[in-house]
Amino acid sequence: MTCESARNLAGAYVDDELDATLGAQVREHIAGCDSCAELQTELLAMRGGIREHTPYYRAPADLRNRIRAAVRNEERQADGHWRWLALAAAILLAVSAAWNVSLLRSHSGGGDAIAQNILSSHLRSLMGTHLLDVPSSDRHTVKPWFNGKLDFSPDVRDFTAQGFPLIGGRIDYVADRSVAVLVYGRRQHVINVFTWPSAATGGDKEIEHNGYHMIHWDRGGMAWWAVSDLNIGELRQFENLYE
Repeated sequence: MTCESARNLAGAYVDDELDATLGAQVREHIAGCDSCAELQTELLAMRGGIREHTPYYRAPADLRNRIRAAVRNEERQADGHWRWLALAAAILLAVSAAWNVSLLRSHSGGGDAIAQNILSSHLRSLMGTHLLDVPSSDRHTVKPWFNGKLDFSPDVRDFTAQGFPLIGGRIDYVADRSVAVLVYGRRQHVINVFTWPSAATGGDKEIEHNGYHMIHWDRGGMAWWAVSDLNIGELRQFENLYE
């Protein structure tokens, strides 16, 4: 395995998201490569820092009460008590994550619920809960993986030659629908790119919050959101590659 391949898969490796064979190849490479071993240490430190410093906010009491009431109602109808306990835990975890991002401010000073949702998803992926469903640097592997899982086919591109290698993809949930997320790398940075069909034709939007940058654009009947802790200049450079 080359250093480039190991670096592209490093994030998925430290989050235990690779299969046994691929994970063993990365582990063997890191054991004999000081540079890649240093990257692994940095990624583990970044994950720990996010967990330690990301602010947490409790969901409003009325929302928590409605969720608990809905779970209790379903629980009464369930055949197995344990299934609904698991559902309650999953729902409460999702609510906590949704409120785990403080108010975002765009250049116009307004809040943006979709941006808030996307940043929350980005942070969750960095903490190791769900970064990649299909770890691959080959767009001919990533694009077909979405077939049958979404009601659209995302435009998957590889920008390795431009310094933004494709790492893989996953499915997430934004704006009340399932969306495609394409994951790219830039040195030690991760770029999550969310996309779904949209009839909107608004102009580009940039948002910054606590060191994270987001850029939104609409192209070809699709909404696009790129989010990363990468500096805004390089994130704009990445956006321009999609034009």
